[in-house]
Amino acid sequence: MAEIDDIEVEEESEDSKSRYIETGIYVITALVFLCIAYLLVNSFYPDIYKARNIEKPDKNVTNPDQPEAEYELLELKTVVNPRGSGANRFLSVKVAINPLIDFSAEFGKYEPKLTSLTGEYFAGKTVDELAEVKNRIIFKEELKSKLNKYMSTTVGNNLVYDLYFVQFIMQ
Repeated sequence: MAEIDDIEVEEESEDSKSRYIETGIYVITALVFLCIAYLLVNSFYPDIYKARNIEKPDKNVTNPDQPEAEYELLELKTVVNPRGSGANRFLSVKVAINPLIDFSAEFGKYEPKLTSLTGEYFAGKTVDELAEVKNRIIFKEELKSKLNKYMSTTVGNNLVYDLYFVQFIMQ
């Protein structure tokens, strides 16, 4: 009988070993599938994990290229005939100025001259130049430079931080 008991104990220990092996195989298979799923998701959607890891900017650090405060946008509107159009075409432009300084109180005083400078600038452009959308970036920089040059000689400060073409209609 002792032999039968020994055989039963050995069978139970072999049975428990096979259960541990079977459980281990399931765990390893699950881990392999999770790794494969992670790699597939990361390769098809690489920005998913980047969105969580974006560092929050330090609010104490200021960027010298940006104005310290946002001021009210100032608008200039002008209608001109482009150069060489023979008065058959016109351009209607509304420019919004993002100022470097709070200039809204004094803007009325300088608005006619700034509008005139804007009109002169666009009147000097041909229809072909105005029709090219990629030229608008150049127009923004040149007009910004022209307006800042006028304001720095008149007031002593640059006015324009950035320009936006709110309306740009050519007919």
